[in-house]
Amino acid sequence: MLPRRMRQALLVAEIVGALTLVRSVAYDRWITVLASVLLLTGVAAARHNRAWGVWLALGAAAAFPVAFAIGIAPLWFCLVGLAGALPFLLASRAFARFDKGATAILAGIAATVGALGAVAWKQVAFTLFDIFPFLRPTIHPHHGLLLAVLAVAGGVALVLRMRAADRAEAAQVRVGAGAETNVRVAAVEEDLLDGEAETAEVRARRRRVLR
Repeated sequence: MLPRRMRQALLVAEIVGALTLVRSVAYDRWITVLASVLLLTGVAAARHNRAWGVWLALGAAAAFPVAFAIGIAPLWFCLVGLAGALPFLLASRAFARFDKGATAILAGIAATVGALGAVAWKQVAFTLFDIFPFLRPTIHPHHGLLLAVLAVAGGVALVLRMRAADRAEAAQVRVGAGAETNVRVAAVEEDLLDGEAETAEVRARRRRVLR
């Protein structure tokens, strides 16, 4: 079971990624749709204890602030990048304890790939728009039915996530209570054994006195 803080970070990344996906579909920002899908895929894998999911989410997240830095995205993309990087920030210590060097290298590779993806898109975007006009972003929202489906699916997924989180919390509470009960029982048993030992010692002393 993942730690509570990691579950919360994954939930934040998932919500932000889903909102970005819906917005990008509405305005035909298909490259951002791809980045959002990669982010959500990484979060889903990390939720199932797949380490590669953390790296995938980090790489996808890195593309968002870089896109803003090179002038092809709004400022709020930096917040998307921060939310997507949260799982890695929380897991980095555990990775570093296992292999600090490999952690630094993989983090650098993931961030570099994401950044290069944003830079490459800026270089080829207008050429692709001329070849494939349907890829060109729009000013007004479209795809109402698809947006409705995505919104419903996102809402259902959020409810399921929250219920799963409640069940996980309840399970941890039960485990903690069981462990505390075991400790108390062990303490009582130890006290009883100590009492029996003292009683036996007292009886032995009495027999020595009577003799």
